[in-house]
Amino acid sequence: MKRRILQTLPATALCLALAGLTTPAVAQQAQQGQQQPGMGQQQMEVDPNTLDTFVDAFVAVQEIRDDFASRLEGVEDQSKAQELQQAAQEEMISAVKDQGMSVEEYNRVAMSLQNDPEMLQKVQEMAQERM
Repeated sequence: MKRRILQTLPATALCLALAGLTTPAVAQQAQQGQQQPGMGQQQMEVDPNTLDTFVDAFVAVQEIRDDFASRLEGVEDQSKAQELQQAAQEEMISAVKDQGMSVEEYNRVAMSLQNDPEMLQKVQEMAQERM
């Protein structure tokens, strides 16, 4: 499970970062793990309440991602696949907001995890307890 969380955390954050940015170049950049402008390498302090909210949002987003991944299997119609991806993004955004966090704040916390192995470990442990 740790490996799964470690692998999906950046991808899930980038899915939310891409909401509204649908150009193929932006999507390709994100899939290759390149950072978006404004998401620099600086480490940010995250208070315990924000981290707790982030983990709740992450778990909700992960459940949506898993659900839509299974729904996308076998879909050959490109327009149907895009429709499902758009619906997934909208649900992920709603899930983050339902936890009381903005998408921007969620993405800032997620991106900061790439530069803070200790905080990443803590998030992984918290998420495992809630999944």
